[in-house]
Amino acid sequence: MKAVIYCRVSSKEQVDGTSLESQEIACREYAARNRIDVARVFVERGESAKFADRTQLLELLAFCRDKVNAVDCLLVWKVDRLARNVGDHFSIKASLLKQNIRVISVTEPIDAKPEGKLLETILAGFAQFDNDVRAARTVQGLRRKLQEGLFPWMAPLGYRTATLGQKKTEPDRPVQPAFHILQEAWSDFASGKYQKVDILRKVTRLGLRTRHGKPLSKQSLDNILADPFYAGILRDPWSGEEYPGRHQPMVSRATFAKVQLILGKSAVAVPHRNLRPEFPLRTFARCANCESPLTGSFSRGRSNLYPYYHCFNKTCDPRGNYPLASVHSEFLWFLNDVSPDAPIIEKLKHRVAHAADTWAEGSRILKEKRAQEIKRLKDQQQQLIHMKMDQLITDEEYVTQRSLLTARLTELEAQDMEHAVNVDAVLGNIDRICAPLTELGAAWESLAVEFQRRFQLLALPNGYVFGRVGTAQRGHLFSLFAASNTSKSHVVPLTGPSWNQLASELENFVEIFGSL
Repeated sequence: MKAVIYCRVSSKEQVDGTSLESQEIACREYAARNRIDVARVFVERGESAKFADRTQLLELLAFCRDKVNAVDCLLVWKVDRLARNVGDHFSIKASLLKQNIRVISVTEPIDAKPEGKLLETILAGFAQFDNDVRAARTVQGLRRKLQEGLFPWMAPLGYRTATLGQKKTEPDRPVQPAFHILQEAWSDFASGKYQKVDILRKVTRLGLRTRHGKPLSKQSLDNILADPFYAGILRDPWSGEEYPGRHQPMVSRATFAKVQLILGKSAVAVPHRNLRPEFPLRTFARCANCESPLTGSFSRGRSNLYPYYHCFNKTCDPRGNYPLASVHSEFLWFLNDVSPDAPIIEKLKHRVAHAADTWAEGSRILKEKRAQEIKRLKDQQQQLIHMKMDQLITDEEYVTQRSLLTARLTELEAQDMEHAVNVDAVLGNIDRICAPLTELGAAWESLAVEFQRRFQLLALPNGYVFGRVGTAQRGHLFSLFAASNTSKSHVVPLTGPSWNQLASELENFVEIFGSL
């Protein structure tokens, strides 16, 4: 008879011990007593007990399937060395039986008799029981760490494990410059000014790399922006319960909530727009015939190349074909026409200051009401947990109610961020952008193409039709220029959502003009 031997230890620590050696010795002694030739020994050194993760076991099965090797039996020290659950044990055994190969435990009396089969099933069941108990204890330990505010797994990108050795006793600590780069990425994305592709490009340019030294992928960025760890929240993956972490948060809960809302709204993919310095109004200006977006390209003449904007729509008749100079001249005329003079700027400052005071008082009242609502919802969360512990509600009811409460809390925390406008900073922004505002055409021409695009969308959020730029919908600040140029100062009210949008536009203009 010919046999193969399979030895396995369940942890890396046992590899340097005597367990593997004693298993092989016992199997070889059994083979010698029963006149069995050992063809090969397969040793699993500290691998997972899961069937699919055991490389040596898979190699053993492949060896046994090869009829050239003529294997008759498999020798193991004990049944639990072969598998740690009943299903895997009998799956492996069935695979070997197809090749007429028997499984023999050299220390346990299992055979083809009814008593041997019963004992084999019992031993396999005990192996699974022992494995399940170990797994339950491991999960219990991990959950206890979460409740203590410690993240029991590898620290996420931007952090490192502070504790030396195997067990965590201290919270993860920030590691620079990754922490600062990701912190800026969170802030940029929460502002709503950037898409994920812009964030990815920026962090890569700043030198952010994974632990393997590779640039961040789109999937990795998605995982980071959805991970509550960065907001100081540890989430139990088994129950969904959340605990405050002891590590330093990278972002506030309000910022995290705002990002989750943005991610939820951006489920529909936005087509990528390739910006070209030669054609800053590409896809922004639209055809005068069919109102489709214009693209840009160069047409070759006899001795030179000539830039043109072309209509996207192939069915447009006659198809729009506009010289670049004509399109740019119209947009520059519009910018110069709406540029406010010094008196309008002063009037604008007074109107914004008055609106800011009114908004600040209303915002304070709303913030107090939101704080009370957030406290009430958190109290309800605690009551829900107690009801589940006392078995007053089912698991399904608990999950449903917890999801509703969490969604409402996320919405309220995001609203806190949306309304967190620094009034003094907004008023100061007006002074910083006064000079460029009075010469909008020259300012636009001086910007880099990516800032030109942002400038254009602030001026005309929906773009414009060539030849009709004067009738296009204007942004809040540009509308305010027109309103301030009349004696009716109440034309554009600056309260509620209008104030928030205007404040956001002012911050955008400060950033844009700061690049000049």
